[in-house]
Amino acid sequence: MTTRLEGAVRAALDDLTGVAPPPDLAQGAIRRAGRQRVARLSVTAVAVVAAVSVGVPLVVGGTGPTAGPAQGPAEKPFVVTAYSGIIRSGDPGPADDVSLLLDPATGRYGEVPYNEVVPAPDGDPVLVHRGDNSVAHPSRWGLLDRATGEVRWLDLPAPGYTTHGTWSPDGRQLLFTVRPRGSGGGFVVVDAESLSTRPVALPDDRIHNAAGAGFGWTPGGAGVMLVRSAGGGSTHVDRYDLQGRETGTAEVPGGPAGTGVVSPDGTRIALDPVEPGRCRVVDLTTRIAVLPRGLPDAGRVLGWYDNTHLMVREGGAIRLTGELRRTVPLLPEGARAQEVRVGSSAGLTGDAGKLAF
Repeated sequence: MTTRLEGAVRAALDDLTGVAPPPDLAQGAIRRAGRQRVARLSVTAVAVVAAVSVGVPLVVGGTGPTAGPAQGPAEKPFVVTAYSGIIRSGDPGPADDVSLLLDPATGRYGEVPYNEVVPAPDGDPVLVHRGDNSVAHPSRWGLLDRATGEVRWLDLPAPGYTTHGTWSPDGRQLLFTVRPRGSGGGFVVVDAESLSTRPVALPDDRIHNAAGAGFGWTPGGAGVMLVRSAGGGSTHVDRYDLQGRETGTAEVPGGPAGTGVVSPDGTRIALDPVEPGRCRVVDLTTRIAVLPRGLPDAGRVLGWYDNTHLMVREGGAIRLTGELRRTVPLLPEGARAQEVRVGSSAGLTGDAGKLAF
């Protein structure tokens, strides 16, 4: 549980009851409330479970079979590589969650004792996480060697709020957003080979206006970007080099829809406008909505499948709607996962190839 989230939970209780919560408010209750919020808000650039065309009006349906023949990309470049944060029966909090990791040789998912797993672009190593940032279960991030099972733990900044780590496109570096307890913050770049860390400080107000999303890599990995609220119903997309120097910014109408909302080529952004339950796609240069009618259920927009299709989580399936009429079911356990990781299908062999989409 992050300090910021714990404070939000306490503030919410104040608002609801009019009475301040006791100082010994049960940590388990806070953790349970926190995991529910994380399930809604923690979205990463590679967390995707559906693709919907941004070029036509869309209707996102249920998780059952879709009508009509399957239509989609001629190739199947992606596969679900992991299910992170699966809640077990009787599980008191996120520190006790487990994850499922795909074996690309067998096509089977094996349980691992980490509540978050993020395979590198080529599948190995795997970024793993333990704990929930509480006193009893401090957060730890490490790199898991799939062959040996050994974990090299990272030395990240002092306790505070640290977002999910994301791999650079070439798999050589990791990016974390950090907000130490008290004030300040920025991002940290970690070398995946040496585990050396390079913290970069940025203005505190910008980081705290990022709606919990944090920094992401720019297309190509030469820099980072931060999607944040700029007030007045607008959003800023700020770009920085890896030394923290601002290299550009774009202001567009509407609020951010989550992490990974900028398209892979950096030209479009998915936005949650003032109208509830809607999402728009806006060209970052022209500020013109390329999908004026929006998408339903904006809270489920997770990222981009490619430069022309958005990815949407739809229950227990990978849902392709609009012009793409296909449903790819997830594992039953995967429906309970807080995040679904998608990576390249290039390394799949044998029956594992059937999992590609």
